[in-house]
Amino acid sequence: EKPENFFALTFPTHNLRGLVRDVVLRLAGKNDKAVRQLELTYGGGKTHTLITLRHMAFDPAALPDLPAVHEFVESIGIAPPKARVAALCFDKLDVEKGMDVRSPEGKVRRLKHPWSVLAYQIAGDDGLKLLNAEGKAEERESAPAENTLTDLLELPLKEGLGILVLMDEVLMYAKEKVIQDRDWRDRLVNFFQYLSQAATKVPQCCIVASLLATDPNKTSDELGRRLLGDFYDIFRREKEEGIEPVVKEDVAEVLRRRFFTPQSIRDPAAFRPHVIAALKGIQAVDEQMAKQGAAAEERFLKSFPFHPDLTEVFYGKWTQLDRFQRTRGVLRTFALALREAEKWDTSPLVGPAVFLNAPGDVTLSEAARELVTVA
Repeated sequence: EKPENFFALTFPTHNLRGLVRDVVLRLAGKNDKAVRQLELTYGGGKTHTLITLRHMAFDPAALPDLPAVHEFVESIGIAPPKARVAALCFDKLDVEKGMDVRSPEGKVRRLKHPWSVLAYQIAGDDGLKLLNAEGKAEERESAPAENTLTDLLELPLKEGLGILVLMDEVLMYAKEKVIQDRDWRDRLVNFFQYLSQAATKVPQCCIVASLLATDPNKTSDELGRRLLGDFYDIFRREKEEGIEPVVKEDVAEVLRRRFFTPQSIRDPAAFRPHVIAALKGIQAVDEQMAKQGAAAEERFLKSFPFHPDLTEVFYGKWTQLDRFQRTRGVLRTFALALREAEKWDTSPLVGPAVFLNAPGDVTLSEAARELVTVA
């Protein structure tokens, strides 16, 4: 996705700004936070977070002139340095055929093992040669040891670059690989253990990992739980606190950025007359709301045009629904419901009613019933 399109839809939440700041400063050699693990929450968008980090590190000089970018850079406090970025997207790594991988020079090779995918993105054939016992640009079968991975991660430093390693859907790949060959459980545990230890020894190296699979079925059985426990134990040894990119207070702004043009939400103060008008009607029939006064006004202002009870339900209730993809599912549900509501809803706030007449596929209707039950 083009940076200008991506950052036009990005809300730099407090936690996301903090994560970007810590990662970029690590890439500049200014802190010791080498390993970060993403915690999954509604709206946090693990993939969105990883893409943000990729854009901020890959070519910072080409970042678009947009408010979200300025907020990130201001939070960092320095101009982001350029870094080599390697992405281990495990949902794209076929357990039998591997995946096509691009070197820094643009050459493409098909590789099977995660350490090979990492090495080739860092240094092309030279990365594979470094891992290979005979110095050949070929894959090795065993997980490289810590000292070998340290040498690999240090290669970009010789070019004046930091190294950012992004990992997504770790468990998805691990479970399929271990089902195919039980010996791979030890290989993967060793790889992640050695890699996380190596990252702490390379001053301008940072790993950001999302361990959980989007599909909850990947963690619901005994093997999935055991693997997840293995990987959590490894990353807990080296990481700082887990990061939740979006918390409850951020939900309304995340939704605003996705569904409204930048011009229409540029001035939050312009929302206040609409909030006052909406609250006047609510307070006329709700004694408790009338007693809240200025506090209610600020709460509704922060959430406008969404009813604050609605966003709180999404954060607190829908995150618990089985087989419901949090960010993608919620945004799709909102989009469909708002499109239909335009035809009949004249309310000044977006509340639970918009879901009562939403399109009726099974996932959406079940989720809507959950929402209406608790709202």
